[in-house]
Amino acid sequence: MINSKFVKQKEVSISVPPGIDDGQMVRLSGMGEALEGGVPGDLYVKIHVRKHPYFRKEGFNLVTEMEVKLSEALLGADKVVATLDGEITLKVPSGTKHGMILRVKNKGVPLGGNRRGDIYIRISVQIPEKLSKEAKKLIEELKKEGL
Repeated sequence: MINSKFVKQKEVSISVPPGIDDGQMVRLSGMGEALEGGVPGDLYVKIHVRKHPYFRKEGFNLVTEMEVKLSEALLGADKVVATLDGEITLKVPSGTKHGMILRVKNKGVPLGGNRRGDIYIRISVQIPEKLSKEAKKLIEELKKEGL
């Protein structure tokens, strides 16, 4: 005798909790199989989270990188930053160093209620490969000033 199972196909909506990690399971009570005449069990769905194009998730915090021009790092600048809720303006302080990490509070992954993780932005200061004559002259002046 061949062992056979009759499988029902049914489309269901599930509620995925915010901040769930790749590989975690969501339980759907009463949606699983049942023995003949018995009560249906639970169905477990394994979640696969796609990588975000800008952010890397670390717990409830998000991590990303931002390039800034040398002049923006030295003098400071307002930069537009993407968040999960849309864009915000981030103030890059004057004197920002390459590799410095800026924190944007409460814009990370929702924790439940009104609480959220943070966004951490690692600054990458871009050094120009070629300089105009004028730019080179100005940098020579900065060099004389001890900068």
